[in-house]
Amino acid sequence: MKNFDIQLDEEYAQKLAYIQQEADQDTVEAIKSSIELRYQQLQQQKTDPLAKLKQSKFIGCFKGEADLAANSEAIVRSLMQENYDRS
Repeated sequence: MKNFDIQLDEEYAQKLAYIQQEADQDTVEAIKSSIELRYQQLQQQKTDPLAKLKQSKFIGCFKGEADLAANSEAIVRSLMQENYDRS
């Protein structure tokens, strides 16, 4: 087993203490369980494309006109007019 010396700033020291208290774990157990959780997440992302997408910063996409941003106000007005004309 390798020994590691780590320095935590106050924020992470408090978070570690909280995890230890809530999970009733000592420091080594808390760090091991955190590593195991992250390891499992990364392994799942590797095999599950949807999990990888959910973990990314990707927001979304849709089909639309190429000039949507430039003409957004006109498009919204047109859609509003269509909705009011139906009433």
